[in-house]
Amino acid sequence: MQRLREDYGASPLHLLAVVASFAIATYGFLAIVERPDALNTLIWFGAAIVAHDLIAFPVYSVLGLIAGGTFRMPPRGPDDRIRVMSLNHLRVPAILSALALITWFPLVLALSADRYHDKTAMTETTFLGRWLLLTGALFAISGVALAVRVRLARRRAAAAGGGGPAVRPKG
Repeated sequence: MQRLREDYGASPLHLLAVVASFAIATYGFLAIVERPDALNTLIWFGAAIVAHDLIAFPVYSVLGLIAGGTFRMPPRGPDDRIRVMSLNHLRVPAILSALALITWFPLVLALSADRYHDKTAMTETTFLGRWLLLTGALFAISGVALAVRVRLARRRAAAAGGGGPAVRPKG
């Protein structure tokens, strides 16, 4: 077991997870290729890859730098870790909300009202409100989680006699 860890560089569980991921991806690829509209799906995946690498990645990298820059202040001690936590508690709901918008943007922005009504006999008037509700709920849950984490960190620090929060940012 130790030899595998030294040769592979990670635990056997990691290797198992990688092999399982490749197996699932291969199954998905083969399922797509067998479909009659496989070319459209493969073109969509290619366009998604290009759009992410050329558009989305630079955009969210710049937004991350801007958001990180707003949280950069002269070091004041342990509160710096809380600033990092705060940034992460803003990033996660923003990313999840953006993914939901990207996934359902024709319905959220009412761009496919006729097609949606023809296929489902329903209107798409509720999607914008639901997306806004989802976004609000994600930020609210993240805010509550941040408040709980900061309070627990300050309690631990006070119990240890340090005065400041003993928080280690994830990531």
